[in-house]
Amino acid sequence: MKMCSSGFAPRRRQGGFIQGAILFALVIIAVVVAAFSLANRDSQNNADNEQARVNGAFVLKVGSDIQNGINRATADGFAPADIADKLLLLTEADPEAGELSLFDPTLRYTARPQFPTTALIAGAVQPFGDSESGAGLTAKFTSVAVTGVGGAADDVILEIEDLREDVCKRINVSANNVLATAEVPDVISGREGCYDVSGNFTYYRVVATDVG
Repeated sequence: MKMCSSGFAPRRRQGGFIQGAILFALVIIAVVVAAFSLANRDSQNNADNEQARVNGAFVLKVGSDIQNGINRATADGFAPADIADKLLLLTEADPEAGELSLFDPTLRYTARPQFPTTALIAGAVQPFGDSESGAGLTAKFTSVAVTGVGGAADDVILEIEDLREDVCKRINVSANNVLATAEVPDVISGREGCYDVSGNFTYYRVVATDVG
């Protein structure tokens, strides 16, 4: 007697084909998702690097503007030896005590800078204080001896604290021609750059030398 085929075998072959197609599709989807995630991560890294570069350039410009303001003040007769103690970053100053405000709105040596929050660590205050009085400022002038610049502790530097580490590294790339991956040094060396003060990344610029 001739047996008729039940037709099950062809269906099994079709089911295997469909399962293979599904597995192939899942592999393709996984590859696409992984590639998309990698592209997004690279894009974010590029955006972060660009933001750090822009912020580093901003800090360097602030340093240059402060230097120009100091140059104008000394050209008007302010003694370089008094920069560290009597050149104030507050709006109010006591002329009778020999003080001078770098941000005096009448003299207009330079404008008070407002930092983008992306240049500063989380929770940091504005380095030059509020836009009116400068209250709460952390930026300051300090007398030190800078290696390779002056002699004794007669050099005056501007210091701006609480910067992000990636911003500090970008500053050193521009100011000192180092690699972007180079660690931030823990000592001041040279006229301008960024250094690590026990985890506090600080911009510095020598604004006067040998003024003692």
